[in-house]
Amino acid sequence: MGTSINISPTAMTTGTHLLAFYAVDRVGNTHPVKQIRIIKQIDFATLPVASYHGINNDDRILTTRKYPHNYPNKQPPHVSFPNQLPVETRFKEIKEMGLNAIRINMFWEAHRWYKSDGKASTFLNKLEEIASTADSLGLGILYNVMHQWKISSVIYSSSAQNYRGAGFPEECLQPLGLVRLPPNDTSYVYDVPITEGGGEASMPRSIFWKNFVKNYNITIDGVTKPIWQHLWDDHFKDVVAITKDHPSTIGYDLLNEPFEGVANVDANDYDGLGRYYAYITSKILELDPKIAKCIFFTSPLSWRLDHRQIESVYPDLKGKSWQYKQAELTKRLLLDKIVATINNSNGRLKVAFAYNIYGWATPSNSPYPTGYIHPNDLTLLDEFNRALVSNNNNDPIPKVITEFNQSTATIAFDPTTEPTTDTYVNGYLAHFKQKGYGWFYFNYDPNYPWTIKDSNYNDRWNSTRTMTFKQMLTHI
Repeated sequence: MGTSINISPTAMTTGTHLLAFYAVDRVGNTHPVKQIRIIKQIDFATLPVASYHGINNDDRILTTRKYPHNYPNKQPPHVSFPNQLPVETRFKEIKEMGLNAIRINMFWEAHRWYKSDGKASTFLNKLEEIASTADSLGLGILYNVMHQWKISSVIYSSSAQNYRGAGFPEECLQPLGLVRLPPNDTSYVYDVPITEGGGEASMPRSIFWKNFVKNYNITIDGVTKPIWQHLWDDHFKDVVAITKDHPSTIGYDLLNEPFEGVANVDANDYDGLGRYYAYITSKILELDPKIAKCIFFTSPLSWRLDHRQIESVYPDLKGKSWQYKQAELTKRLLLDKIVATINNSNGRLKVAFAYNIYGWATPSNSPYPTGYIHPNDLTLLDEFNRALVSNNNNDPIPKVITEFNQSTATIAFDPTTEPTTDTYVNGYLAHFKQKGYGWFYFNYDPNYPWTIKDSNYNDRWNSTRTMTFKQMLTHI
């Protein structure tokens, strides 16, 4: 007879089990009666956030980047991927690495292009394939629905004008005057003022985000309404409708890196971002009252706080560290709105805090172990641990590190430097485990130098060829 197992739902391990039924006669002999296979699927909606061990993955269709003024009349230029492997092939490899979750990055800009060209099904069919494949493999999917980087492909990401942002479609930039029309259609640069001497306030990044949190009006397909409503109606709703009933669906990342790089952010902007989060969360609930997923939100990880203005509004924060202030403002101005929405869901929605951490390797003279996160980053995360507490049960908000990957040999930050030793990655992973954070390594995308795959989808080695990046992640 085989090994007996406890088949109660809470005790049975995930995977496929052979359940054999036997009859015992009067003299004690056993006789096989029937055999059936039982499959226990992971319920990712109830799995603790700390249990997520994953990787970011971009699909070419979901991350298509267009250039100004060309759609719907031209084919969308793709990110310079090689011939992309099938979804099942990629997911099986991630599963074989011992990882259990994938963060799928997608851009409203890509979906908008396909819809404007009458090919919306291409985008949505890819989402269905991703969700179904994850179901079959027992993988969890966190849908990073509104990923953005440097706002939009309409805007150059740097003054070198050799790379563009991605995320928001052109229609979002038109009413803000951030789209130049022919013949002077050279794109604006993300962090260069559009008016001479205009300073921070006239940089595209400030113009866009300051207006986004006010929910300004845009026009798509001849219909004018607030940008949050268009984002939901034109993109977010479609993603949730396709994925909400799949057991592999962990939940939804509501907005990637809001206010990235903007310097003059104030308390009103925090408040506006909180209202955006609450708005999208309420829309998810309206779409399906039975939904039971997790909502992921983030503080603006790179906001430069105006300490004087904050202290004038919140005198009790005077003299506190910037990490303390950022954590407190996130709690007071964002979390309250989200928690109120969550509480109104009667347990159908959970909330988790998502954080992107691009830190530093530990300098040689540091008392911290080699490869551990720099103390500045530890302080910020510890402050969020202290401040982000649920309003209803006093439990800390679960946290997940949605992006991490970089290291350097010194304290200086160098975003192009690859992780060179397993010590670095293991240092991060050991810290995440100690703190109870889930994590998603960035990235499986050969378009990046620090991915686990090279441009031919072969395993990428570190520069000393002592270990592949994939091996770094499997040595947890």
